[in-house]
Formats: sequence, C-alpha cells, structure tokens
Amino acid sequence: MKGKKTKANTKIWFQRGYRKGATFARHKADYDELAAVARAGAIPVGWDLYRAETLNRHLGDASFDFQAYEAGFARACKEFFDTI
Repeated sequence: MKGKKTKANTKIWFQRGYRKGATFARHKADYDELAAVARAGAIPVGWDLYRAETLNRHLGDASFDFQAYEAGFARACKEFFDTI
C-alpha cells in the first residue's frame, strides 16, 4: 500500500530530513562530506550505504517521501557548508 504524496506529508518529511541533515552537518560530517552534499544538492549518489540505511529505517512507514527527506537533508548541509 502506497502512502499519499500530499503537500503536508512532503513538508513533514522535508523537516525531518532537514533536522537530520543539520545534526549530521554540525556533529558528524567532515568538510569533504559537506562539500559533496553541497555540490550534489542532494545525498550524493555514491552514498549508497547511507541511502539504504535511511530507506530501511523508514521502510514500515507508508508515508515516507525520500525525495522530500533528501531535499531537507541537503538544504541543511548546504546552509551549514555555506557558513563555514
């Protein structure tokens, strides 16, 4: 069963991705990782393990919107990258 792609659902997943990206940028990422996300404007294609972990974590949630989550994650990382 597929979840609905509503505007509210997209906003919720964008915000969750943004929070996760902000935490990642401030506490876990090094400069090269932030640069890769900033350049790609998304979770880089080569980060298959990270993508798989994210998808697996939310596998049971039919409302999960990976594109919105990824956009929020990338924006948070880019904003932090631009400030340093």
